[in-house]
Amino acid sequence: MRIKSFIVVKVIVISVLFSCANSENFKLDLLSNDKEKIIKASYELGEIRDTTSVKNLLNKALDPRITHNLKFYGSSVNYSKLIALQKISNNAYTEKINQHQVDTIATIFFRDWAIKNKYLKNEAEVDINYY
Repeated sequence: MRIKSFIVVKVIVISVLFSCANSENFKLDLLSNDKEKIIKASYELGEIRDTTSVKNLLNKALDPRITHNLKFYGSSVNYSKLIALQKISNNAYTEKINQHQVDTIATIFFRDWAIKNKYLKNEAEVDINYY
């Protein structure tokens, strides 16, 4: 009985450490220039509702690039980041996020939401524009 509980605890600890390492990798992927990496990282961080990634999700959030990767086909970087922020914020934005065009209104809403909830100090802390 003790050996079984020891193994269960060990598996839990290893899985927690593994998920933390993945979360850090995904946060780094958000800073990449590879649109597929950014979209996948946005999806994964939104799924785990990682509040520590809010700043990176808002950085260059107005990126219009679209992926042709089969899993996320047709999704833009902007849409993927906004959906992740929607999950992290527990659906704070009540309007439908525009999937086919860059949604400036939703992006500004989430930037203001992040400031209000102290994920950011001010607007200058992130550059939402994509060059």
